[in-house]
Amino acid sequence: MNDDTKRVEVKSILVAVDGSEHSEKAVRYACAMGPPLEAEVILLHVVPMLVSATPYHDTVSDQPFSALQKVGEDILAKAKEIAGNCPVTDMIDHGDPAQRIMEIAEEKNVDLIVMGSRGVSGIKRLFVGSISDKVTNQAPCPVMIVR
Repeated sequence: MNDDTKRVEVKSILVAVDGSEHSEKAVRYACAMGPPLEAEVILLHVVPMLVSATPYHDTVSDQPFSALQKVGEDILAKAKEIAGNCPVTDMIDHGDPAQRIMEIAEEKNVDLIVMGSRGVSGIKRLFVGSISDKVTNQAPCPVMIVR
């Protein structure tokens, strides 16, 4: 077989979840694909790090972080509920969401990233873009965006 006709094997699917309707759909799609392919399905939520900069010092604030950690745990619990009978592994991480999604995909040698599109528009998109845009353009593997 030449490179054009080789079959693509998907043995590991990373699903980035953020609690949005689109990420819930991403879980459903990944769980529809995973079992027939005998692919591992990994649910990932990344808690963004909050840095509080003052003239006196830069600190990572524990109080908002603890609240975000709890929200992340709740998001993963809901995603596992949506997954139903689909066997999944779940993980929570911390940092820049787009960066960590890509790094974890590479660390775990993931074959496909599945994530929801989020409605970032206008000026905000111009300045910060969206997580799905960053991942789609820079990921080490194919990315499926669900909306």
